[in-house]
Amino acid sequence: MTQATIISALQNGPLTSKQLEFLTGIPRTSVLASCKKLRYKGDLTTGQIKVGRSWVAQYTLAEHLVKIKAKEVEDDDRCLLNPFDIRNAKGIFTPTEYKLMNAHARRLYSPNANEITNNQYI
Repeated sequence: MTQATIISALQNGPLTSKQLEFLTGIPRTSVLASCKKLRYKGDLTTGQIKVGRSWVAQYTLAEHLVKIKAKEVEDDDRCLLNPFDIRNAKGIFTPTEYKLMNAHARRLYSPNANEITNNQYI
């Protein structure tokens, strides 16, 4: 269980033992023991980085364990005709502005939009 949690935490990039402790909530001694086992199995690589005045171990996940998200899966559910979809954000607006426009459009075109607009002014 600890090894699986560490592997999932390292999916986004290398982390130190202190960062793994804060991210997973596992005590540092357990993190170090699990990382040592994973390193012996060849699932982790260890590097040394300097933090302040001391050297700290930085753990990186091996290439065969990194899960790569396929873009085809994300693009299948995308509607190219929806101008408020953030993934279609091309033009003069930022993605944040598209999020705001999408929220506003959902609020205006919701099934009970008349109740919302009538109660706003009362």
